[in-house]
Amino acid sequence: MSEEPKLSTKYVMVELGPSTVEDEIDLLELIRTLLQAWKSIVGITILSTGLAVVYAFNLPESFKAETLLAPAHEESSSKSSALSQFGGLAAMAGITIPSNSNVERVLATLETREFLKEFISSRKLLQIIFDDLWDESSSTWKTIEGQEELTTVDGIVPLQDAIEVDQENPGLITLSISWKDPFVAAQLANDLVRQINDQLREQAIADSKKRVGYLEQELAKTTLQDMRAVLYSLLVSEKQKAMLANVNEDFALEVIDPAVAPESPAEPNRKLIVGLGAVCGGFLGIFAIFFGQFLQKLNSSNVQQTKKS
Repeated sequence: MSEEPKLSTKYVMVELGPSTVEDEIDLLELIRTLLQAWKSIVGITILSTGLAVVYAFNLPESFKAETLLAPAHEESSSKSSALSQFGGLAAMAGITIPSNSNVERVLATLETREFLKEFISSRKLLQIIFDDLWDESSSTWKTIEGQEELTTVDGIVPLQDAIEVDQENPGLITLSISWKDPFVAAQLANDLVRQINDQLREQAIADSKKRVGYLEQELAKTTLQDMRAVLYSLLVSEKQKAMLANVNEDFALEVIDPAVAPESPAEPNRKLIVGLGAVCGGFLGIFAIFFGQFLQKLNSSNVQQTKKS
């Protein structure tokens, strides 16, 4: 009787990877490292916060003065309706009925180089724009070797940078001026609106006078009754426009709320700067501790390799 073969059972030992245990050890080691070095982290955070405080309080202050405006609409609905029936005849005669200026063009004029140059010159703002170079006691400019004498053109760019126009609300315009002196900021904002109104009003009056002279000449030469009626209506319209421009100070922009000197600066935001300084200091302290540990381990491993070799 033959013997049956014996079945042998072999056991294979599979070693589980120690990743979970190592992760827990690493996390505990990191926490232990931070707790041991908390004084260094706090010290770096305090130092960074202190630097942020010094930086924030040494930044120049900027005050923003705002004035609320609305487009000034000329009350001419009856006049427009009266002239609309003669529009075709006026076009046949080569006469263009002027349309009201839009607000976009008015606001664009506020920041043009030519307008700001005239504004600086008429208001004598060069000494205010460059007050750090102006000697008030002697009423002369401080001489700097190699620097040319300042002109009105030099003040255009700083003034352009200070102007901000906001049209978020329909039908309303917010004009703001940012300046280091709150009273100067308010004065510039109000004077800027006054200047654009004066300039556009004078331009409208001059244009009306030219058109009135032209219409009077055409009226004297024309014998056709219908064309005389057109010319006469246009003449009355231009005289009314000139009269309204003479008496209306808010010709292009109506001031709803004039600018006043702000009590607190708009910039810099010192609380935000100090807060960011503290947060950055905390992260910098933690990074410094980990980086120091990394260098220490790297140095020890190099020493061990040197000993083995």
